[in-house]
Amino acid sequence: MVKNLNYSPIEQMIVSAARLIKDNDEVIFVGVGIPQLAAWLAKYTHAPNCVIVHEVGIIRTIPCQLGLFVDSLYVQNLADMLSGLFYVNALAANDCYNRAFIGAGQIDRYGNINSTVVGNYYHPIHRWPGSGGGNDVMSLCRNVVIMLKQDKRRFPERVDFITSPGYLDGIPNQREKEGLLPMTGPSVVVTDMAIYHFIDGEMVLKSIHNDLGVTLEDIKREIGWSVKIDQSLEVTKPPSDEELDVLREKVDPQKIFKFASKSDKF
Repeated sequence: MVKNLNYSPIEQMIVSAARLIKDNDEVIFVGVGIPQLAAWLAKYTHAPNCVIVHEVGIIRTIPCQLGLFVDSLYVQNLADMLSGLFYVNALAANDCYNRAFIGAGQIDRYGNINSTVVGNYYHPIHRWPGSGGGNDVMSLCRNVVIMLKQDKRRFPERVDFITSPGYLDGIPNQREKEGLLPMTGPSVVVTDMAIYHFIDGEMVLKSIHNDLGVTLEDIKREIGWSVKIDQSLEVTKPPSDEELDVLREKVDPQKIFKFASKSDKF
């Protein structure tokens, strides 16, 4: 039975992702959309010393008002540095980030991301904006956290198009053999239903948002393969009142991303 909760599945997803950030001067590479909220929630609460790098080249150590677009004047105002996409990706190539956060259109069992097309490339059922900096993040960064809503269309066994490489076919060391940097790639997937991590290059269910009424049967129904389950399967810790207040009143007081997430469908 679902409890009478004062928070939404999207808010649980943002809070769960934010908790992955530590306060030991982490440098966080952040993609467009909901990942920004997770990074700034951590900055406002338990990780005030982290440095946040937005994928277009804006580097900040102090909070700011967020706009719908990552390169808005709000995010640029009083930034520590305004660089560019080439510069921040060069930092990624030199292992300057502790963690990265990006979104996705689809993800498969080996962590490959599709943010390009559903169906045939030339005659797609649905088309997304494309990679942006997503391919660079997945190719160059360690500890990549992927955030997306969960349903079976978004979690196929194999994505229709690999925009950003995860663990490819799940073969050990395949990323390195294809020329990608060692110790890089996805580490955690956070959805509005659950949290996953990777074992031997494959996504494994780690935690279920039980307080939202999500069950293991729900998870299995909304994923396109027989997902492996961690031996120490956990119940996700719900958001605290403080986390919700900060998210709503400081991080996204205009509810820009809350409303934008409702139209993120195909």
